[in-house]
Amino acid sequence: MLSDEFKEFCSVITPDENELERWEKRVKRITKKLNKIYYDSENDEDNSFIVGSVGRSTSLNKLSDYDVIFDLPKEVYDKYDSYETNGQSALLQKIKSHIKEIHPKTKIRGDGQVVVIEFSDGAIELVPGFQQVNNSFKYPDSNEGGKWKITNPLPEISTCIQYDLDTKQNFSNFSRILRSWKNTVGFKFKGLLIDTMVFDFFEENPDDQANSFNEYFNILKNLFKYLKEQDSDRSYWYALGSKQQITNDDEGTFIRKAKKAYNTLDNYDSNKDDINELLRNLLGKDFPKQESLESTAIFEYVDYTDNEEFIENKFAVNIQYNLNIDCTVEQNGWRPTRLREMIKKRQILKKNKKLTFYVSFDDFPEYINRNVQYFWKVKNEGHEAKKRDMTRGEITKGLNHWEESTDFKGDHYVECYAIVDNLVIAKSRINVPIKT
Repeated sequence: MLSDEFKEFCSVITPDENELERWEKRVKRITKKLNKIYYDSENDEDNSFIVGSVGRSTSLNKLSDYDVIFDLPKEVYDKYDSYETNGQSALLQKIKSHIKEIHPKTKIRGDGQVVVIEFSDGAIELVPGFQQVNNSFKYPDSNEGGKWKITNPLPEISTCIQYDLDTKQNFSNFSRILRSWKNTVGFKFKGLLIDTMVFDFFEENPDDQANSFNEYFNILKNLFKYLKEQDSDRSYWYALGSKQQITNDDEGTFIRKAKKAYNTLDNYDSNKDDINELLRNLLGKDFPKQESLESTAIFEYVDYTDNEEFIENKFAVNIQYNLNIDCTVEQNGWRPTRLREMIKKRQILKKNKKLTFYVSFDDFPEYINRNVQYFWKVKNEGHEAKKRDMTRGEITKGLNHWEESTDFKGDHYVECYAIVDNLVIAKSRINVPIKT
C-alpha cells in the first residue's frame, strides 16, 4: 500500500491559493465600501476579520461559504440599540443596502444574524459586529424581536493556527478529513465542533503522528472511536481556544455516525475487503482511486462506470442539515410497507414491486423549505444490472419523492440531495436489496 494515498487526499481537499485569493478579493471590495461609509477610509483590509473554518484554516476546498465579521463603530451600536423594536433587523438591512450598491445584480439577503451575499460559486456571510474590550464581538440577532449576542472567534483562530504547527498539520488534516466524511455520509456536524473534537483527541493522544498509510488509518480509526464514545445526552461542548459553548442540537448524530464508521474500519479484513474502495465510500470520491498497484503503482481519479455521476462534481457540498428518506413498497393485493422497516426486520424485497421513495424527515428552517430543490440518484449494482447494462447512476432533478420498480436482483441504492443556491445542504441514502 502506498504511503502517499492519505497525503494526496489531504492535499486535494485543502483550498489552494487561487481559490482563497478569489474570495479575498470579494471581501476586500466589500470591506472598502463599508470602511468608506463608517470610517471615511479607502482601506480594504481594516476592520474585517475572516472567521469560521477559513479563519481557522480547517476549511475544505470548493468553498461554499466565507465567514466575515466587520467591526463597526460604537456609535452605530448605540443608534440601533436605542430602537424600540428590532434595531438588529434594521442594522442588517442597512448593511445589506450598502453592499447592494456595489453588487446591484447579486442576490443579497439580511436575516437572522448575517448578511448573505450569494455568488455563483458560494456565499459571503457577513456579520456586522462590535468588538469588545476582551476582543469578543457583539452582533445582532433579528429573531424573536431582536437581541444582541456575543461570539469570540479570535482565540479559536489563534489556537488552531498554533496547534496545527505543534502537530505538524495533523490537526488541520484530520479536521478536513472529518468534514469530508460528514459531507460524504450526509449529516449535520458543526465545523467548530469538528475542530474542537480533533483538538481534544490529539490533546489526549499527543504522540500520534501521521506519516505512513497505516499511521493515518490507525489515527482515523481511533478518532472515530473517540467520537463514538462521546455522550449523546451531553448538552454542549467547550470550543477550543474560546471555551464558548457549542450546543448539541441534534442529539449527537455525529456519535451514531462515528460508531458506524469505526465499525467499518475495525472490521476491515485485508483478505476480503478493498481498503481503497472502503475509504472512498467513507471519505468521498476525492480520496484517490487505486488502479492496479501491480502494474502501475499509481492512483488516478476515475469514475466507476461511464454513466455514474457524483454530486460533488455538479455542485458544491456543505452538509448543514439532516435529511432522511424512506420508501413505500407496494404490490397489488398486498399492504404497503416501509422499506426501512423491512430491512430492519430482515424481510426480503422481491421483484415486481412498486417503490415510492420520499423525504421522511428534515430539519430545514423556513427559508430553506421555500427554496430547496431535490435531486435523485439511482444506482443498480450486481451481476444482473451489469449484464443488462442498467447500472445507471445519473443524477436527476425531481420533487420530494421518486418512483421506481424492482426489476432485477442486486444490492442497489437510492440517494436524495437537497440543494439551495447550487449548494448541497443535505443528503440521504437508502439501500435497496432485491432478491429472487
